[in-house]
Amino acid sequence: MTQKHSRVHLSSIETVTRNEAEAYLASARGDELEAAMALAIDRNLLAGSNEIPDEADVHQALYLFKRAFGEETPSYDSMRVELKKRHAA
Repeated sequence: MTQKHSRVHLSSIETVTRNEAEAYLASARGDELEAAMALAIDRNLLAGSNEIPDEADVHQALYLFKRAFGEETPSYDSMRVELKKRHAA
């Protein structure tokens, strides 16, 4: 399955600027986890992969996203619980 590229231009897979994070958040209508999932997809695409991001990819993207805002990152386990809730809905 190929992932859809977001409309945000990501310049690096290693860092996310505040402007990029704000653009992802706006694109996700304020949903931080949705923004992190889009960021994970774009990081994979920038790295040359069409693979669906796994939970570790999404958590890493969430970490980069939250760091861009100077905020603490939720634990891996709490992120996994939220992802499972969303997949069940």
